[in-house]
Amino acid sequence: MKKILMLATGGTIACEPSEDGLVPKLSGEAMLERLGPLPCEADVLELMNLDSSNLQPEDWETMARAVADAYDAYDGFVIAHGTDTLAYTAAALHQMLRNLGKSVVITGAQLPLAAEGSDGPRNLRDAFFVACEGVPGVYVVFHGDVIDGARAKKMHTESFAAYASVNAPLARITPGGVLWREKRPLPEEGFRLVTGLEKRVCVLKLIPGTRPELLDMLVDAGYRGVIIEGFGAGGVPNDRRGSFLPSIERAVKKGVVIVCASQCVFDGVDLSRYPIGVLAARLGALSGGDKTVETLAVRLMQALHHCPDAEGVREFMERPV
Repeated sequence: MKKILMLATGGTIACEPSEDGLVPKLSGEAMLERLGPLPCEADVLELMNLDSSNLQPEDWETMARAVADAYDAYDGFVIAHGTDTLAYTAAALHQMLRNLGKSVVITGAQLPLAAEGSDGPRNLRDAFFVACEGVPGVYVVFHGDVIDGARAKKMHTESFAAYASVNAPLARITPGGVLWREKRPLPEEGFRLVTGLEKRVCVLKLIPGTRPELLDMLVDAGYRGVIIEGFGAGGVPNDRRGSFLPSIERAVKKGVVIVCASQCVFDGVDLSRYPIGVLAARLGALSGGDKTVETLAVRLMQALHHCPDAEGVREFMERPV
């Protein structure tokens, strides 16, 4: 029988009512007791008990180290997590846990596990089921979907079908088993943990009329990387009434990495399509491609920490997910 370790981190799935609203209180052991029989042996590590909106990048590293420390003792891992920043954690673990030969499955719930009609029991059982499959990689399991950790995005605040797989559908859990579109092969190299994140990264979401001085302010505040959520295929305004091009040029000359992303969820960025993208790229802005903003943010944090120069950052950011 497979042996799976569950990391309990808090979130709605662990919440109980209080005078100030729902707060995470339920232990991982208590969660398991509510699930009944599982298709594996299950141990619990009480890692933290936080509303996921309070998670910080160092908490991603704590989770990654916990997996690495227990890697040889277990066949797979389940992480019970809050839904609000789950996609960021998934993207971070996808980056930090290199050459995984096992499954790391992250799940949560839209309603507390103890609430009537909660989606928590199903999601947790599905997560253990997928972890036992042993397909290498970091995955999000939610409402019957299995999503690549680098492709997850929360789309709904209340619907049980809370997450989408952006630009790469992966698998669906059915009564007959997991239907995989594609299974990752076992890695040729050994597992390794890669931590280290540059926190001075920001996402600047544009609306019509956003002033380029905001980018200047971020640069002057010491940010080393800025992801600009532009329009359509990743364009930024270059009209004389509010062009971002001089500010992008200034930022790049100061060594700040500028990445152009899209506010559209699907299909990604193409900076070669219109002058608003072509000119930004010519000044040194990088394309976010079809990656989610969550993945771009974590990649940029890691690239800025590990890469010695701008060319290294560019190569790191442009790698496929």
